[in-house]
Amino acid sequence: MTLRRQLRVLRHRAGRWAGGRRWLASISLLAAMGVTAALLVLVVSENTVNATGAPAKAAAPSTAKKGTAPKSGVKTTTPTTKPVGQTVPLGVYAGPGAPVAATAFSADAGAPVPYAFDYIDGSTWQSISDPMWFVQRWSGSNFRMIWGVPMLPATGATLAAGSSGAYDAYFSQLAYTFVQNGQASSVIMLGWDPEDTALPWAATSTAAAAEYVSYWRQIVTSMRSVPGEQFQFAWDSAAGSDPVLPPALYPGNGYVDIVATDAFDVGTPVTSSGWGAYAAEPYGPDWFSSFANSHQKQLMIAKWGLAPRGALGGGDNPTYVSQFLRWADGRHLFAAITWDYGSWAVTGGSFPKAAAELHTVAEAGAVVPIAKVVDSSDSR
Repeated sequence: MTLRRQLRVLRHRAGRWAGGRRWLASISLLAAMGVTAALLVLVVSENTVNATGAPAKAAAPSTAKKGTAPKSGVKTTTPTTKPVGQTVPLGVYAGPGAPVAATAFSADAGAPVPYAFDYIDGSTWQSISDPMWFVQRWSGSNFRMIWGVPMLPATGATLAAGSSGAYDAYFSQLAYTFVQNGQASSVIMLGWDPEDTALPWAATSTAAAAEYVSYWRQIVTSMRSVPGEQFQFAWDSAAGSDPVLPPALYPGNGYVDIVATDAFDVGTPVTSSGWGAYAAEPYGPDWFSSFANSHQKQLMIAKWGLAPRGALGGGDNPTYVSQFLRWADGRHLFAAITWDYGSWAVTGGSFPKAAAELHTVAEAGAVVPIAKVVDSSDSR
């Protein structure tokens, strides 16, 4: 229930008691004023963010065809903030070190957003193991953080060396930094998109896939060894191609808590045939959803959103938004992280119809199941 609606209900209840019981009306009005003040304090405190820091490198979404990646091995830790709807918790990537922009997205979406996503700078081992600029930026923002953690720096390191334990100390230091700075319950999205040849940890051969899996396990073991950690590890993948397909890259149930993938409105299957055809593709979102279920893991859409037509996307496509949310509503996702940055930002102004659809569904979804809201929206 929104703050405005809560105030309206309080006023109505106070007025209803007024007839014939004026002394009770006075007490009710005073109580309503007290509740209102408490609500205002809560709203202000939940939207307070730390806006200090230095510039950081921004990441851009890949235009490669993506599938929904399932993650295995869920820990007992659970989100501390309730979902925006009843079954689709929203998150946001609003740019590097951007808690104010993430909070603005929550307002634009018309509902609370419990998760924020950010990429750690992967330029060097120093920037990976000691990401204090990012940690300080998000400190006090009230988001539960999902961190994109590089497995290797831009140059000078290999999967093979990592699988031997050569880099364990860097990730122990990273875990210690998180624990000591209020990020002990973060979600760690480690080595995302291993099928992407542009990334240092790309695994496009059978041997590289084996090294990727072994190295992933080394990192998780190192980070879990730090006292006080409560991390959840998200494995993010996509369709890939022979000879390396997603099952070959899965690190195993004991090392994965959440399965994740992307779902952008980009490529012919989505823009011409719609969400259903895209989701049903080999190693598409439907496959990853089934994979996650079979491994008893929660599914996360690590990044979802719209792409400009110049990037082979559907542009301002409210139908994609409604179809995606209907699909997500039945999958009991861990989170759906909305890309809201740069020219691909859902609420940034380039896609006003899609932004309005998101607001309609998200705001109403806090009261009724999202699928019902989407059905009503589609019938207009």
